[in-house]
Amino acid sequence: MTADHSSYEELAAQRRDSDEYRQGYAEARRAFLIGQAVRERRLALGLSQAELATRAGMTQPALSRLEAGGVVPTIPLLERISAALDADLIVTIAPHAA
Repeated sequence: MTADHSSYEELAAQRRDSDEYRQGYAEARRAFLIGQAVRERRLALGLSQAELATRAGMTQPALSRLEAGGVVPTIPLLERISAALDADLIVTIAPHAA
């Protein structure tokens, strides 16, 4: 008796080929890059997460999640964080790379 099952690799490849997967991956990548930029600026200023969170009017755990790429921040939150980091918030819309 043989099982008619797909291997993990086959299932994973099918999932990676879906639009939903690509969109989720792109969103997670953006969240990670934003968090990384916030963390790098915070460290350059010598601030702790607690200090930055207080300055930005948020909690330290929320800032930690943002820096880890676990959340996609809103524009108003990014504006508060940018002000707390004495930085400009710059949003660019560019065509897809070919």
